Amino acid sequence: MKYQGEFNKLRQNEAQWSQWLADGCTTIVLVDHEGEAAAYRQQIADQQGDAAYLEWVRVLPKAQWLVELWDSSFPARQVLRPVQLLVLAEQCVENSKVLPDSVIGVQGIAQRFVDAFELAERYGLEMSTDIDSTGTGEQQAFLLWQEQLRATLRAQNLLSAGQLAGALLESLQAKALELPARLVLSHALEISPPEQQLLSAVAECAVECLQLPAFENRGESQLQQFCAADFNSEVQGAAAWAAAQLNGNSPRQIAVVAPDIRPYEEALRRALERELYPYSLFPDQAPGQQLAEPWRIGSGRLASYPVVAAALDLLLVSGTDVALELLSRVLRSPFTADAQGQKAARAQLDVRLRENLQNRSSISRVLREADYAGFEDAIAFMADLQRQTDTNPRRALPSQWVQYFDRELLAAGWPNREAGDPVLDQCRQGFSQVMDTLRALDRQLGQINRGAALRWLQHVLQSKRFELKRDQAPPLQILTLEDARGQVFDGVWILGLSDNALPVPVEPSPFLLREQLLAAGVPRADHSDALRRDGHLLQETMQSAPECVVSLSRQNSDGVPQSACALLSWDYPQWAPLQNGLGYNASVELALPKQDGVRPVSSSETQGLRGGTGLFKAYAVSPFFAFLKYRLGLQAMPAPVEGLEPRRQGAWVHATLEVFWRELKSSDALLALSDAEIELRVDAALEYAMRDGVVHGDELLRIERRRIRSLVLEWLDFEKNRSEAFTVEATEQRGRADAFGIPLNVQIDRIDRIGDHRVVMDYKTGTVAANSLNAENLLEPQLPLYALLADSFAGQIDGIVLAQVHARDGMKVHMRSSWSANLVEKTVRNAVDTPEKWAAECEAWRKVLGNYARGFLSGDIAHDYQQDASAFAYDPYVSVLARAGEGDGDE
Repeated sequence: MKYQGEFNKLRQNEAQWSQWLADGCTTIVLVDHEGEAAAYRQQIADQQGDAAYLEWVRVLPKAQWLVELWDSSFPARQVLRPVQLLVLAEQCVENSKVLPDSVIGVQGIAQRFVDAFELAERYGLEMSTDIDSTGTGEQQAFLLWQEQLRATLRAQNLLSAGQLAGALLESLQAKALELPARLVLSHALEISPPEQQLLSAVAECAVECLQLPAFENRGESQLQQFCAADFNSEVQGAAAWAAAQLNGNSPRQIAVVAPDIRPYEEALRRALERELYPYSLFPDQAPGQQLAEPWRIGSGRLASYPVVAAALDLLLVSGTDVALELLSRVLRSPFTADAQGQKAARAQLDVRLRENLQNRSSISRVLREADYAGFEDAIAFMADLQRQTDTNPRRALPSQWVQYFDRELLAAGWPNREAGDPVLDQCRQGFSQVMDTLRALDRQLGQINRGAALRWLQHVLQSKRFELKRDQAPPLQILTLEDARGQVFDGVWILGLSDNALPVPVEPSPFLLREQLLAAGVPRADHSDALRRDGHLLQETMQSAPECVVSLSRQNSDGVPQSACALLSWDYPQWAPLQNGLGYNASVELALPKQDGVRPVSSSETQGLRGGTGLFKAYAVSPFFAFLKYRLGLQAMPAPVEGLEPRRQGAWVHATLEVFWRELKSSDALLALSDAEIELRVDAALEYAMRDGVVHGDELLRIERRRIRSLVLEWLDFEKNRSEAFTVEATEQRGRADAFGIPLNVQIDRIDRIGDHRVVMDYKTGTVAANSLNAENLLEPQLPLYALLADSFAGQIDGIVLAQVHARDGMKVHMRSSWSANLVEKTVRNAVDTPEKWAAECEAWRKVLGNYARGFLSGDIAHDYQQDASAFAYDPYVSVLARAGEGDGDE
């Protein structure tokens, strides 16, 4: 609700900033949030220039002023920080025995209770005692917890923020408060009933009380709309608009706004870096000039800054098993001792850890692995960190844990930067404030273990809003609708106006009665009030600038279709990006090489090539990918996985079948065995194949052994039903061949003799489409290469068999040969089953694979950026470097 009282309403342009700045009287201007306060400060600076020394005029959020007013009276009762109140609330919830035993953690429940408690205190809501018998279980629990928390606060002489207005009113009546000479309210200030009473009492004292008007209306806004096909197109449109708005000489203040900006932050940052921030590539600045992005994200969090995130990682990684990815981040962090000098060794160790350790590990195991591999000097900081951690007690006060954490960070060499960097200094100051908050929890928490201390540190850190201070406000602000309220701009773009985002859904409180909330005027107490407020807020934001673009995407970031926000008519002119518009202009002389190509593969380089048939597969996907992987030697980081790695699971299936057929040899021998005998042979082969699995837990291996056993037995049942007798001539046949000028080491899973014919068989435990063997789309060149090259080391081949050993899709084979197109009786479309068809197929493969080889050897690095993105798994360092999938068995 707005203030209803005797404050004098100032007319437009009547705010007398010059007089207030010069008359020597303390003036307090109250606003709802820091964004609005910053807008008023900027307005004062724009109007008053160098005279705008804010010695007598302070603009600050209402909640901050209430706390400062209370603290200035040197009260006996302390106002709790939100996290301190949450600690007490958790204790009330845990000690009440109301929750069922199945509830594991109470912090989420305690946070919901604190929100309801503060709302009730702020608006003076009292639950009826009838709730004990007529209310829901949640409402009855709230009444109990509310009484307990109030009693705790009274016993410890404490106040919550919600109780502050009532306590200030009592102090004011006792003449114990030092009031300003002038109190000014912003035009849209939200006031609760107790705050209304307090301000009315202030107005009765010798305080000049005024209320500011809304910012000047700049006339009718020019509205446009933009309906993007997808999430990224909408974000790119907003970034292009911002670049066009700022591509001029006159200073402008613009904003990109969304109902909830969090889903857009990273995508917007990337798009703006492309459109507005390319001058980071040209670091020649004037002396003392700091390179800073020309935007501000209003909802920034301290934990999102890399140096702070690195500090938290260092603390989390000590003393227990953690995700291998966390250990990897710590190992690669630039904010640890000697990071620059040891980065190459640490990168090599990182690869080794990903290959040898499980998905969860510890510093102790990393240190052992480093010592074994000769990398102990590279990670001396981890050893120092571990030694410091080992000296800590099991339990301590939060303030003591702050000291221990400081020592641990110092031992690790954090932040590994010289003082004087303004970004680093501000981040360290913010992190120090977080530590101060943790230190203040001694009274509420008492002695706690390390895990609890880290949990509360994370809670405080992730909830702390933070943005870097700058000498001059950036021209672009990225805000929520709420944060944009009360501000004016030269242009505004409102993102994400789908029906899912606005009106904002109302989440009813399980603890408070809706009727009470409505009667007290609590904002967004029901859907109709939320609809009214959101509509008003949207219209106010659209009118805050002479130019406004409203936009939505037809699909959200997950590709789910969404409809337009019903609060708008969507009949505005269409916004279209400027053709060839540039967000930043720069002149630079480029030294172009005489030849901007990739040299052909030399004979010495050819002899050193490694990769087997995988080289041809990579080239089929993208010549550029093959260049990166097989000429530059770039490999994706091994990715830790939960449980068993798919590559290893596939290798165990291959090895089991190899051992089984190496001993049995033929279909006649298979048919002569009983089911029990087959199972015994499979069990023995499986035991041998999985002998390298000791690093995994017994239960996990038992489950995997049962899965592979079932899979292999099902495949052998399929082999029993083959229409022709066969003999297994070779398993895992190795050889070396010349593939159109590229030397290859190959390994064939199996060679079968069927009558007078011989076929190569390749097992696939994943899903492979048979049409990927077609010459016109040869994405799986492994079997065609075997068919063409095996003559040199394994004899003549008359056909190929792609064997899909897959539990979900069943046992499937695809065969192409000189006499048959199937292993079991069935009809095959477009069969390759005659000598003529087989010869034509081989010739087509020979032509395509020859082109692949010649292209690779000549230095072809073409890449089709329009192809299906599913062909790649994008690596954060090399965008088109595909991650390893199922191995092809070749070197």
